[in-house]
Amino acid sequence: MLVDPANDTFDPALVSWVYDDDDLGHLLAAIASATEANPDLETTGLFEYAQAGHPLNGGVPARIALASITLPQSPDEEEPVTWVIPLSHPDSMWQGSWRKVLTAIAQELLDNNIPLVNQNIKFDSRWVFAHTGLDLSRLISWDNQMSNQLLDETRSAKLKDRVPFEFGIEAWNDFDLSRPGAAEKVPLLDLGLYAARDTYWNWKQARLHRRRMFLDSPEFGPEAPDEIEDARIGRLATWSVMPSVAAMTSVEQRGMLLDKDWIHAKLAENQDPIDGIREVLVDRYPIDGDPSFAPTSTWFKAWTAAAIEGGDLRIAAVTGQGNPQWTKGVLLRQARAGSEVAEALLTMRSLMKENEFLRSWLYYATPWNTTHSSINIGKAATGRTTSSDFNMQQVKAILRPAFIPRPGYVFADFDLSQIELRVAAQLSRSEPMIQAYKDGLDLHTMLAAQVARIPMEAVTKDQRTHAKPGNFGLLFGMGAAGLMSYAEAAYDVVMSFEEAQAMHSAFFTTWDGIGQWHQALIATARRTGQVVSPIGRVRRLPAIDCGDSYLESMAERQAINSPVQGFASDILLTALALVAGRVPGFAFEAIPDARIVGTVHDSMMAELPEGRWEEIARKVLHVMTQIVKEVLLKMGCDFDVPLAAEAKIGTRWGLSDIGELAA
Repeated sequence: MLVDPANDTFDPALVSWVYDDDDLGHLLAAIASATEANPDLETTGLFEYAQAGHPLNGGVPARIALASITLPQSPDEEEPVTWVIPLSHPDSMWQGSWRKVLTAIAQELLDNNIPLVNQNIKFDSRWVFAHTGLDLSRLISWDNQMSNQLLDETRSAKLKDRVPFEFGIEAWNDFDLSRPGAAEKVPLLDLGLYAARDTYWNWKQARLHRRRMFLDSPEFGPEAPDEIEDARIGRLATWSVMPSVAAMTSVEQRGMLLDKDWIHAKLAENQDPIDGIREVLVDRYPIDGDPSFAPTSTWFKAWTAAAIEGGDLRIAAVTGQGNPQWTKGVLLRQARAGSEVAEALLTMRSLMKENEFLRSWLYYATPWNTTHSSINIGKAATGRTTSSDFNMQQVKAILRPAFIPRPGYVFADFDLSQIELRVAAQLSRSEPMIQAYKDGLDLHTMLAAQVARIPMEAVTKDQRTHAKPGNFGLLFGMGAAGLMSYAEAAYDVVMSFEEAQAMHSAFFTTWDGIGQWHQALIATARRTGQVVSPIGRVRRLPAIDCGDSYLESMAERQAINSPVQGFASDILLTALALVAGRVPGFAFEAIPDARIVGTVHDSMMAELPEGRWEEIARKVLHVMTQIVKEVLLKMGCDFDVPLAAEAKIGTRWGLSDIGELAA
């Protein structure tokens, strides 16, 4: 789209500043009569609980320099007023009472049930909660970051990147606010107009997206194929994505309670063997300099060279620069071949990695011993969630007991059993797979029996374990070589190439229909440049016909992977939104006593009251396996493959010392 100055309709004359009590009264009155609110906060950093001197925020305490809020008074209003409220900024008249002012604004929004619309609305809501104690999550109705991702996940979802493209205006990014405390150093007037421009264009973009998705009382329904696709995306946004954002905001605000005593004890427990192994290895091959077992250190390169010469290690893989590579897989194979040095390195690295995680959680903990990880719903192109600050999805099972429930509660871990395989059965219509799930059979045991050519009842635990990477890896189009690497990295299962080939053959024989489905997805991607999940999530694959065989092959794998991973994630997030009572217009009440505190891939964690955990856990399992299907049906998918869910109830995360349930 060509840039035209006439397209920039932001008018600084429509910005109203809140300088005194009278102005604040006018703002609160405008909030009370608004049809929606588009707020934005200019903060001193990214960590809302940062204390003075905390390294996470560059030593700058968490403050909100200024807020802006665009308040349309009717759905059809063309140019609403945007309000700017100086808060902790040095030139603000509210500097000493900014939390009190913010509390008044948040309370007015809650009292009048004003829908909230913003870019990355979770961030602003978390900051409001941290500094006022008021939970705005139930007001969240739309997030432009999510609608940007849904409408085109191949482009940046950031407001300042997408708005210029969509509206044909000059890009604006007047200030670098990424440095801690930067917002309080920008002149107040300049910062206010910068923030006002953000909320104005947030409002305008949200209105454009909702109209494009046929959500804001369209005069005509969708007719053209691209309009029908956008309308389906609108249903996905309404029934799953936006409710998930609202629910996840509440999850992140609550956070997980950390047992610091357990962490310190675990750090000490790990350190003794780390020191012991290090001493043994250093004594075995004395090398001048300070011992550092980082693979890139000069000392380690010299030490491994000595170990190779001594016959304790061998070069089995090299980097792109031709240097020896010492990955987990390389060391694991040599340890299994009898190398004590490789075994020692593996053990030491594992313990050091555990301690690295443990220290990072202490780093992110608030003064109240809570941690508040960010669950990123719209960042992965497939639609699958990711996690950051800290990465909850990388918490090893052995370290999960570091997290505990609050007093009076137990910890529940709810898992959608084999959800990606069940989604694949639904999408592929593989009759053997569908029937196996209807009969309650175990797919890993079935594949293991096919590989070994033995009855299912004769399959051993070890054989079943070897079949798991086959089912989960080959589902996404891996070849035999890829399966070998995946099995070793993900399951510590070592396969020869011949064994991987046998697994590959058995997989497509056992699950007739999966191979045909793979080919149909690739053909669709080549014909249309994209694949679409049953509830409308689109994965665009521009490289599918680019002429580069490597990129095209990668796009083919993405064509197989994306509908499964994206749909599985949407199912879990929809279930989470149902439990939290965020799905609009649906005849299902929230389960208020199931206080969700996090999600990891196909599971969600919650705190349940001690005396009623079984009753509440069964309600959650019912939502995950039954009620969620009713929402999927509203989005156009009759999910007929049985869903299964399990719950482990314990005194800590990862434990089932209180009980287990299944549905």
